[in-house]
Amino acid sequence: MSKSTRRRYIKGIGAATIAGLAGCSGNDGDDSGSDGSDGTTVGSGGGSDLTFDFWHIHGDELGDTLSDFAQDFSEQTDGVSVNAVNQGGYRENLNQTLQSSRAGDPPGVVQIFEIGTRLALDSGAFTPIGQVIPDGSVDFDDILPSVSNYYQIDGELNSMPFNSSNTIMLYNKTAFEEAGLDPESPPQSLSGVRDAAETIVDQTDMEAGISWPNHTWMPVEQQFAKQDQILVNNENGLAGRPDETFFNSEAGRNVYEWWKGMADNDLYLNPGIEAWSEARQAFLTQQVPMLWDSTSNMVSMRAGAEDSGFELGSAYLPTPNGANTGVVIGGGSLWVPDALPDETKEAVGEFVAYMVQPEQQARWHRNSGYFPVSQTALDQLESDGWFEENPDFQTAINQLQDTQDSPATRGAVM
Repeated sequence: MSKSTRRRYIKGIGAATIAGLAGCSGNDGDDSGSDGSDGTTVGSGGGSDLTFDFWHIHGDELGDTLSDFAQDFSEQTDGVSVNAVNQGGYRENLNQTLQSSRAGDPPGVVQIFEIGTRLALDSGAFTPIGQVIPDGSVDFDDILPSVSNYYQIDGELNSMPFNSSNTIMLYNKTAFEEAGLDPESPPQSLSGVRDAAETIVDQTDMEAGISWPNHTWMPVEQQFAKQDQILVNNENGLAGRPDETFFNSEAGRNVYEWWKGMADNDLYLNPGIEAWSEARQAFLTQQVPMLWDSTSNMVSMRAGAEDSGFELGSAYLPTPNGANTGVVIGGGSLWVPDALPDETKEAVGEFVAYMVQPEQQARWHRNSGYFPVSQTALDQLESDGWFEENPDFQTAINQLQDTQDSPATRGAVM
């Protein structure tokens, strides 16, 4: 990294302390994706100012938070402007980034979902993140191992973990109490989930016992990890390209047989393929008392439960026998396109370093439920009393920290 990268640091300070001045500007962001009036866009060459886009997948409040981050960084950094642009979804974001890279006009930094890691690597379209982060600006040893382990392939961290999550079970404490169940003792096993579902359906007006987005991440990937069963061979794709799956393993059958039984007895409400909103609505409208959901949605689910007049509870994701080997992370990370000019990569590296500083990560967690990716950010939230005041947020952190490191819990790279 050349000495010239330092010229754009926040006025009067170095990159290592860049996050200390971050504030809440409340800006809605600029999705135009171009500048041209008072500077230069990425790749145009020349000019005193440099502008690049940050392509992400978040709308509403989280999109506003990312726009705030982009504006705060731009205001504090000489000669650099960042536009936060919502590209609509993970698949769209990855596909559009690859297309724009081939055309020689990529964004400065892009958010890609965790399961897109193999595709991103195979594309050859990205520079490993360690090659663009300014020296000393990020303490990589501070990144939570359960997070960095997934993104570190062949000993190299290829992207910067940013928005990480896992699956937990949300449950309606009010419904549990009405059905005569202990609202402070949610089920830990799949058989316990069935028992609670049967009781609540019998004792209340609820239509079924549980729902979740019909998505591989929850009933398959997480349940395999919980049983310490890899999903694909070659150590879940971490030791080489996988060419065999273990869907038909005992761990798989443990889940499929339970799942089919729940469906056959109208205890599982199927919202549809990847139907995140529909599953959440079934829970919030009290059609079901239990929901498997991503920790990233904790803020909105807590608000929705309050609006619907019931007390929200959270628990570890139940498993066939109640054991907890661990969970697989979800969410995404930040990737830097290789087609960018070197000067732009240097500025992007500063922005990425800013995004994972403890202050930004703590704010991101409070606004969403995504857990912070660094131990320092966790310690900051703990010392602030955040988890004591918000115990449902603590559930995901505890489940993550109780995870035992293994190829199964690191997640499949395929």
